[in-house]
Amino acid sequence: MILGIGFALLPLQLALKLRLGLPLLYSLLMLTVFHGWYRAHAALADGILFAMVGIAALSWIITLARSLWERLEALRSEWSAASQLARQVRQARLAVESIADTGGF
Repeated sequence: MILGIGFALLPLQLALKLRLGLPLLYSLLMLTVFHGWYRAHAALADGILFAMVGIAALSWIITLARSLWERLEALRSEWSAASQLARQVRQARLAVESIADTGGF
């Protein structure tokens, strides 16, 4: 019940942004429309609510992991491009030195 009240205090936009819209709606329905059922099956109702919040938290973790993976891929791509550029510069320097070799003069 305390968790339900906490959800009710969150602004609606924030709740939707945090993917907590369904748990918020569930809490409101359990405290108003289905209050009798909630009182008779409190453990089940709370378990359902905690599962919904857990799924939302899991989606946050997945989103964070994807974001980190994309950033690591971008860094790896930049590092690879820098390494390739450095290799091309070394090859160009070697080519210039072999062309400019005057045979000891």
